[in-house]
Amino acid sequence: MPQEDKIVVHWLNFSRAQRIIWLLDELNLSYELKIYERTKEYRAPKELDEVHPLGKSPVVEITKPDGEVIQLVESGWIVQYLLENYDVDGKFKQANAQDSNQVNYFLHYTEGTLQPLLVGLLVNQMATKVPPFPANWIAGAVVKGINAKYYGPELEKNLKYLNGIAAAQHAKGSKYMVGNKLSGADIILSFPIVSIFTTGRSVHPTVIQEFPELYKYYQNLSQEKGLKDVDEKVAKHERSPLKL
Repeated sequence: MPQEDKIVVHWLNFSRAQRIIWLLDELNLSYELKIYERTKEYRAPKELDEVHPLGKSPVVEITKPDGEVIQLVESGWIVQYLLENYDVDGKFKQANAQDSNQVNYFLHYTEGTLQPLLVGLLVNQMATKVPPFPANWIAGAVVKGINAKYYGPELEKNLKYLNGIAAAQHAKGSKYMVGNKLSGADIILSFPIVSIFTTGRSVHPTVIQEFPELYKYYQNLSQEKGLKDVDEKVAKHERSPLKL
C-alpha cells in the first residue's frame, strides 16, 4: 500500500529521538529527517523553538493528503500513534490483550518513571563539571548526597524490577521485554537501557554484575539490526559538545 502521508522527524543528537527513526524504519515508512545539534552547553538549539514552543525533540509532523498537519510530541505518544496508525501489516501486533496492555504500560513507564531518574543523574553530573573551583567541589558534595539519598536508591529499585521481568522472559525463551518478538516496549526502552549499560556505568560501576538478566537483555537489544542501522545513520552527528 503506497504511503500517502508525508512524515518529517525533527531529530536532536544525543536525545531520545533515535527510537522514533528506528520504529519508522521497522514500519517501512518514508520520512524526511531534519537534524539539529546540541550547543556547547548541551542544550537544544533555538531552531527547535520554532518547531514546538518547548523546543524539545523528537517532534514528528505528519501531513495528510488533504493538507492537514498533525504534530506529535513526546516519545511515548509518538510510538503509540505510529503503531496504531501505520502498522498495517501487523508486525507489532501482540498475541493477546495482556501483552498489548504491557507494551502500552512500558510506553508510559519508560518516560514517566525510568527516564526522569537518568535525566536527574545527568543533570547532577553536569552540575559538578560546569562550575569553576571551588564551586564545583561544593556542588559535588551536594550532588553526591542527593544521588545517595534519592536517585541512586530509586534507580536501583527500577533496575531490580526490570531485571526480574527480563529474567522471566528469558526463562520463557524470549529475548524481548514483552511477548516473543520486537515490540514498542523494546524500542521505547532502548534509550535508557543502552544509557545504563554504557555511559551509566560511570555512575553505577557494578550494574552488569548486579543485574545480569537486564544486561543480557541489553546485549540482545544492541544486536537488533534496526537499532544498529539507525546508529550508523546518525553516527556523524553523535559527538558530544560537553565532556561528562
